[in-house]
Amino acid sequence: MSQSLFGQVLDVAPTGRQNILPVEGGGIKMKIDSITPLNKLIEKLNENWSFLETGKGYWIGYTEDMFSIASRGEIAIPTLMEFIKNTPSKKGKIGAIYTLHLIGIDRQIVGRFEEKFVKTEARSALLKLLPQPEFTYTVTKLLMRDPWKSDVPYLFEILQSEAGEETCWPIVNSLNRYRISELPITNHLTDSLQGLSIRLKVENENVLEPDFNFTGQIKEALKEFRNRHPNKINVEEKLFADELSKYYRTKLASSLSISNFLRSLAIAQNYPFSYLDIGCKIQYYLENGRLYFCTINTARQRLINWWKALSVEEKNKFG
Repeated sequence: MSQSLFGQVLDVAPTGRQNILPVEGGGIKMKIDSITPLNKLIEKLNENWSFLETGKGYWIGYTEDMFSIASRGEIAIPTLMEFIKNTPSKKGKIGAIYTLHLIGIDRQIVGRFEEKFVKTEARSALLKLLPQPEFTYTVTKLLMRDPWKSDVPYLFEILQSEAGEETCWPIVNSLNRYRISELPITNHLTDSLQGLSIRLKVENENVLEPDFNFTGQIKEALKEFRNRHPNKINVEEKLFADELSKYYRTKLASSLSISNFLRSLAIAQNYPFSYLDIGCKIQYYLENGRLYFCTINTARQRLINWWKALSVEEKNKFG
């Protein structure tokens, strides 16, 4: 779960050294278990583990067991994949996915808004899990922290498959991280469009209540933008029947521009925290000077049409 209301706290840059988990104000040296057999270590992921508290949303609180498994390197990957396939524990599966990611970054946390994924075999393993709906959101969030151009053909292969919306919507939104020129969604908006504004009735503007209905507020804003600027903004009617924010929560400001609206949804072009956030189940595009808010299914079809129209030479640039 993500939210945008937070205070300013102390931060310390990570060391980039192996087996150091950065936390607010410093770092924790992980104790590596090099004695317990690999399969026994992996089985511990079925237990009631919790991520360690880092104090920062951009630092993942990998456990010591995850570090110990990852210390075995790429030889642990087949066993982790077999574990994910066979364990009935959802928590165990998620723990194994994060461990694959930790192998991929070679147990080195190098930045706040950057990451170096260096192990190709670990990335291939995560990509194999991507089409499975129960894993797509988690795997997408991990891959987009360091987007590789070589992911792109595979992402479009999934979009062109019979995969359902739960599989496709995180992939659609993550494409903004890959900085692909001329993408038919998430277009750059003119200053005049970004500045279009509305006013909303917002109670306790700076307080995010636990049960706050963010999806309802998004729909209210969409209606107001459409009514206030009918010659500039279109809204696909199906958006009002969708659950638009399954994982991401914030609160919109009472005085709201298009620019701030897109940032609040975490789908703006080059959104600064897109390193972390997939955002909401809504997309937008620009056509003939008008701004269109659309469903993920519409965005998906635009992406498929765009990809099919690319020449072989252009597609090969992502190889």
